[in-house]
Amino acid sequence: MTAGFSGSALDTAIGAVELAETELVVRFVDGRIGRFNRFWLRDNCPSNGDRPSLFRGFSVAAMPDDLTVRAAAAGEDGSMIVEFSDGKTDRFPAAFLSEFAGPSPLEPSCWQPWGPGHVPPEFGFGTISDGSATHHALLEAVVCHGAALVVDIPDRRDATEEMAAWLGPIRETDFGRVFDIVTEHEPFTPSQSSAPLDPHTDDPYRYSPSGASILHCLSPGPGRSGASTIVDGLAVAEEVANDDPEAFELLTKVAVPYVHRRRQAATQGAPVHLWAEAPVIALDRNGRVCGIRFHERSMAPLRLPAVECDRFYRALARFARGVQSGRFTYRRRLEAGEAIIYDNQRVLHGREAIVDGSSRRHLRLCTIDRDQLHSRLRILRGRHAAGTEFRSLPAGNLS
Repeated sequence: MTAGFSGSALDTAIGAVELAETELVVRFVDGRIGRFNRFWLRDNCPSNGDRPSLFRGFSVAAMPDDLTVRAAAAGEDGSMIVEFSDGKTDRFPAAFLSEFAGPSPLEPSCWQPWGPGHVPPEFGFGTISDGSATHHALLEAVVCHGAALVVDIPDRRDATEEMAAWLGPIRETDFGRVFDIVTEHEPFTPSQSSAPLDPHTDDPYRYSPSGASILHCLSPGPGRSGASTIVDGLAVAEEVANDDPEAFELLTKVAVPYVHRRRQAATQGAPVHLWAEAPVIALDRNGRVCGIRFHERSMAPLRLPAVECDRFYRALARFARGVQSGRFTYRRRLEAGEAIIYDNQRVLHGREAIVDGSSRRHLRLCTIDRDQLHSRLRILRGRHAAGTEFRSLPAGNLS
């Protein structure tokens, strides 16, 4: 273990070291060869301090531009001893160098698209205790599969906050910490109306949309209408990529403007004027889908040349038809004591119409930042699935 890294690679001893002009060529006893840049080596000296814990006092500003490696040799314990021209000498463990000896391997994404008839995994509220294996399984379901159901929730308002604590600190927004969604005759936001809501992701007009959301039902109201719907945006994106590569490319490159403006304060909403631009589909550095941002009601007018605008709207309509097709939709009328927890930058959520407009349907909504959720999952992976905590997680769709 060195410089705060995992040292998870095979602990392979160093057999020989060759000094080149700007790098060291390291030959491991298993036959592999690693090439390490002089500046990279100096920056990652084990004695510089521990990066993950932030106890690190070394700055690259201290490295001279003409830095060289004066000498390097394999140590008796299979490590490598390096002497730099600035007077620094340090010992690099073989496990650390072995881990960085080649290009980063392409790890399989933990995201897998839903198939038709997909049902999110279900967890009983009382089965989840902080740090438990069930807690870990819940977070894996939300982060890697997009959504999970929680049932048998106690009949108390603070149960919403208790579920949020499993994921991370609640994110404060212009709706407050927790937004009470109650059907109203004169709603100030569409979620409080009885009209159907097309599937969408929340907060597209923020530079960093909410990472995960909890939709907790306190009272479903009378009747059987108003079912919640969630759609796997990943599955829709991959379908578009397979069927219409040109449309997929446009959806990953054209920045869509989103706006949310409330001029006067409402019962649960402060005045805001939010604006952000981002493509509908975000890709990671390996070209894989890592986030969705789709909310037609909050789209601002596009500023595109007419020909490009024509091509883009065809692509956008292709995506919207996939969302509304029902092929990747899970439908559930939440009952009192049930909640859906979902990844807001992968899963789109909506609602069917509430037929009885006088229904006092009452749900509570709160959100958690993506980095906090992923941090909590990595901690639990370290406890229940050691070695997986260093695997990359989809970063989402950031502006």
